[in-house]
Amino acid sequence: MNNESLLDKRWSSCPHELADIRKNVMGICAQLSFNDKDSNEIVLAIDEACTNIIRYAYNDCRDGEIYLQVTKDKKQVIFRLHDFAKHVSKDCIEQKEIDPLKPGGLGVMLMQKVMNSVKFVHTRKCKGNILELKKDLPKENSNNEL
Repeated sequence: MNNESLLDKRWSSCPHELADIRKNVMGICAQLSFNDKDSNEIVLAIDEACTNIIRYAYNDCRDGEIYLQVTKDKKQVIFRLHDFAKHVSKDCIEQKEIDPLKPGGLGVMLMQKVMNSVKFVHTRKCKGNILELKKDLPKENSNNEL
C-alpha cells in the first residue's frame, strides 16, 4: 500500500494558525480536482477537527502542536491530524443524539457527514492522538490512476 505524500507540516495550537491550515487543505483539494462544494466541506471538516484539538486536547493552550500529514492512495485522500496532548477516548467521535438547542457535537457530526471515515488511530509508539479522516477521491481523479 504505497501512499503518495501530499503534505507533512506542523503548526502551533494557536487559533490564528487555522487560516494557514485551511489554505493548505484547500490547495490539496484543488490539486486532487475536488469540486468547490466538496473542497469547502473538506476544509470545514479539517478546520473543525483542528479547532477541537486546540479547544479540547490542549484546553486552549497555545504551546501545543498540530501535525498534519496528508497522503493519497488510488481511491482516497487521507488526512492524519496528530496532537501531543493526553489520550482522548475513542468514543468522543462517535455519532450521538444531538440536541440542536445545546452546544456540542455538531462538529463531529459534520466531520462524519463530509468524510467517508473518521477514526482515532491510537498507537503505543507515539504520544498524543491521531485523528484520521478519509475522503474518496473524485471519480475522474481516481480513474486516472488505475
